Amino acid sequence: MSTGGALSPGGTSWRHQIRDPQVGVALVAAVCLLVEAVIAKNVIDAELNFFSQFAPIWIFVAYQVSGLRDRTSEIAFITAIVLATAAILVLYAV
Repeated sequence: MSTGGALSPGGTSWRHQIRDPQVGVALVAAVCLLVEAVIAKNVIDAELNFFSQFAPIWIFVAYQVSGLRDRTSEIAFITAIVLATAAILVLYAV
C-alpha cells in the first residue's frame, strides 16, 4: 500500500496534514512573520512596535477563535495575513 509520502506517527502523510486549513494558515503566518522581521531589520532598518511586529500572529489567533474551517475562510485569512504584513512594511518604509 503506497501512501505517496512518509507517514507521520499518526499514520497520515505530511501532504495530507499540510492541507489542513489550520496548518496552511499557520505556515503562512510563520513565513510572513519571518519575512516581516528580516525586511524590517535588514532592508528598511526599522524597529516595529509590539502590535505591528506580531500582526500575522494576531490574525492567526482571530482565525483560530472564529472556528471557520472552510476553504473560503482559509483563503480570506491567508489574504489578510499577507496584506497586513505588506501594509505594515510599507507604512514603516515611508
